[in-house]
Amino acid sequence: MKKLVFGIATLIAVSAASFAGTEAYTGPASNKEYKQVTQSGCFSDQELQVDVFGAYEVGNGSDHAGPIHDHAWGGGTAVNYFFMRYFGLSAEGSWVDGHDNSGRFSAPVDLTHRTTFQSVNGNLIFRWPIDSWCIAPYMFTGGGATMDGSAWAVYDIGIGLEYRLLPNKLGIFTDGRWNYYGDNYTHGNQNNFLIRAGARMVF
Repeated sequence: MKKLVFGIATLIAVSAASFAGTEAYTGPASNKEYKQVTQSGCFSDQELQVDVFGAYEVGNGSDHAGPIHDHAWGGGTAVNYFFMRYFGLSAEGSWVDGHDNSGRFSAPVDLTHRTTFQSVNGNLIFRWPIDSWCIAPYMFTGGGATMDGSAWAVYDIGIGLEYRLLPNKLGIFTDGRWNYYGDNYTHGNQNNFLIRAGARMVF
C-alpha cells in the first residue's frame, strides 16, 4: 500500500512539474526583473509519436463484412510524424483474431475456423489541437492491405480524439474507422469498422 501511495504521489509530482513554468531573470543587476516562462502548449508544431493500442473490428451484416465474419479482437502499433501542427503521416501495423469470412457464402456455411488477420496501413492525419484543454480531435484517411494468407487491399477513413496526460510527452487516444475492401468473395462491396484505443508516446 505504501508503494502504491508513493507511486501515485511521484506521478502527481512529475505531472505538476511538467505543467509548471520556470522563473527566469532578465535585466541588469541594478534593475532586477523577473518574468514567468510558461510552456508553449500541449502539442508541438513538429512531433514524432509512437502508438500502442488495442483494437476491435466488427463485421456483421451481408455487406458489412470484409474478410472478417463477425467480431475480432487484437492490437498493434503505429509511428506518426507531424511535419506541421495540423498535418501528419502515420504508418501502422495491427493484428486481430476472428472468424474467416471466406466460407460464409458457401453451403454448408463453416464459421468454426478462426484466423489471425495482419494489416498494414498508411494514413494522412489532420488534427485540431486545443491546448487549453490538452485535447486534439483528428481525422485521417489512407489505405493498405489486410492479410491472412490471402491479401485484400483496403481503403480507410476515420475520426478520433487524443488527450495529453503530459504535454508533449504522453497521451491517450481513441478512434474509429470505416474499412472498404471492394468486391470480395464476389458478393458485393465489403466493408467493416475498426475501433482503436491506446497510449501515445511523443518525442
